[in-house]
Amino acid sequence: MNHLRGRERGQILALVAISMVVLIGFLALAVDVGMLWTERRHMQTAADAAAVAGAVALREGDNVQTAGRNASGLNSLTNGQENATVTINNPPLSGTYAGNGSYVEAIVAQPEPTYFLRALGYNTVNVSTRAVSGTINGPACVYALDPSKSAAIGITGNFTITAACGVIDDSDSNSALSATGNGTLTATSFGIVGSSSATGNVTISPHPVTSVAPSPDPLASRNGPTVGSCTQQATNKSGGFSVSGNNPVVTVPPGVYPGGISIGGNNATVTFSAGAYGNNITLNGNTGSVTFNPGQYQNTGTSDSIDIGGNATTVFNAGSYTFCGAVRITGNNNITLSPGLYSGGINITGNANVTFLPGTYILAGGGFSVTGNSTLSGTGVTFYDTTGPAGYAPIDLTGNETANLSAPTSGPMEAMLFFQDRTISGGAGATVTGNSSSTFDGVLYFPTTDLTFTGNSSSTGYTYLIADTITLTGNTAMTIGNDTSSLADGSPIKSSALYE
Repeated sequence: MNHLRGRERGQILALVAISMVVLIGFLALAVDVGMLWTERRHMQTAADAAAVAGAVALREGDNVQTAGRNASGLNSLTNGQENATVTINNPPLSGTYAGNGSYVEAIVAQPEPTYFLRALGYNTVNVSTRAVSGTINGPACVYALDPSKSAAIGITGNFTITAACGVIDDSDSNSALSATGNGTLTATSFGIVGSSSATGNVTISPHPVTSVAPSPDPLASRNGPTVGSCTQQATNKSGGFSVSGNNPVVTVPPGVYPGGISIGGNNATVTFSAGAYGNNITLNGNTGSVTFNPGQYQNTGTSDSIDIGGNATTVFNAGSYTFCGAVRITGNNNITLSPGLYSGGINITGNANVTFLPGTYILAGGGFSVTGNSTLSGTGVTFYDTTGPAGYAPIDLTGNETANLSAPTSGPMEAMLFFQDRTISGGAGATVTGNSSSTFDGVLYFPTTDLTFTGNSSSTGYTYLIADTITLTGNTAMTIGNDTSSLADGSPIKSSALYE
């Protein structure tokens, strides 16, 4: 009997030992696995941040490796510290987007210590996480950047405004988005740091989301064009150059005259050969056609470089132009302008018909002013507004002009229609208006000044409004399109998203 009891005690000890191993295993599962899972979630956050930061760096031309590892380090996982490894791959080496240079892969790994699992021979467990990020089109195309003004987005009149995109208002005012009058304002979304107010019979759809975090300038990293200087050439002629009467053909040789150049009368054709001209050219009369060729056209330092009046068909042939002084267009002229440095700006009045050849028009002082019933057209154009010898002046398209302007679809100025130098501080606000037939396809970018806008996108186009404040006014039906399929790089405003 005692012998049997001894065998029972031995079996109980064996069962206890086995039970202890099982209990330790359960403790390991409950404690160690739970801790490892918590750490893995932390590592996944670091991998997500690293992938997104790498994708942003890729989009902005910065170092992808540095950006990704820095983002992981901000989440307490630094490459090379505590045996952690942070690997950034562009393109990804595995997964759905393997080999695709538009995506960034982040892999974060680190051996993690165990506690109860040590009893089972596991002192550390390697934990690894992975994320893949790429670029997507931004959700909004209307941004008011001012942080505090009332009516940072202000709408008045009898309006029907439809935006095929989102609207973001960074102002923390209680009336950051203010609508007064009778009308409807429709967009895909509204995000406001402050809140909105409406007076009259106003419908805003969908209802704005308020108290959102402010969004930074979405084009802050976009570089403007290089702005050259305008150096007045010394006079090399005496007196002035003048044409009048009835002349079948007039050819004007290059020359800088102290008395300037005046072309009047009834001329069949007038041609300016390539070269430097001054000081001031005045065109009037009933000339059939006037042809300018590349060169520098200057004033005496205070007047216009060229005054185009009368009734003529005037063409600036393609090439490199520098205007030292404003280009002023009056009357009922048909004008074709070429890109270049307009130091003194462009001023158009009357009933002119003006075509802008593709390229960048640098308005170095004097701005761009249009009044009257003129017609403006241009494809692949950018107007860059900055300061110059005459100081800063805004884009000012007012009156009842018909404007059909579109930005470049590729290249360094892709999508940029109006581009205000962001170093301008306290400058006068811009006005871009047209009649019901006017279309503006491109970005209207006035990051430090106000913008008053009345216009539309073309039926298959897009308009992005980015300004310190934005005013939409008048009795109008306005369509703000978001079809950027014509652009080589898609939407000019990008954000990053996680794909894996």
